[in-house]
Amino acid sequence: MKPSVARTALAATLVAVALSHVEWSRADNGHLLLVDGRPVDVQGWLANQLNRVRRDCKSVQAMRGEDATLQAALQTLKAYSPPASHSARVAGALTSEGWMLLEVEFDTLLPAVVLMQQTGTEWVLAPRGVWSGQTHPWLAAPLIRAYLSGQVATAPPQLLACFDPQSSALNPQQGGVH
Repeated sequence: MKPSVARTALAATLVAVALSHVEWSRADNGHLLLVDGRPVDVQGWLANQLNRVRRDCKSVQAMRGEDATLQAALQTLKAYSPPASHSARVAGALTSEGWMLLEVEFDTLLPAVVLMQQTGTEWVLAPRGVWSGQTHPWLAAPLIRAYLSGQVATAPPQLLACFDPQSSALNPQQGGVH
């Protein structure tokens, strides 16, 4: 067999074997790449990469647990859906232009990402500004960003763009199920 024919046959075999392990699958939120039956959110991964390149987080501040403003917002959230919401713990918090994005975990509720808006000296939950649940098999950040931006069009785009999950429940790099 000529070397060029052998190389062509080898390349065709490699492509055929690789293609036998992957396929595209249509799902509710877009397409998933199935690798040996395991779903991979390629669209979410690409959206995350583009977001990291495009976003400008200069006007967004991360908040620490001891911050009085954060504690006031957390108390509002804890009163939102008692008694289950009383166990709310902040996993991450960002603020920009009178808005706050809280990522919270609970003892008995699913994790949530909540948009709050400052009115005077108080924080209120933005109408339709609550995302809660698991995102598997989708990557959490792009799915939650898209959901919240669609629900609360007046939220600062940079606040949503700068959201990266911090909780183990939403961030697979921290051991969560996302």
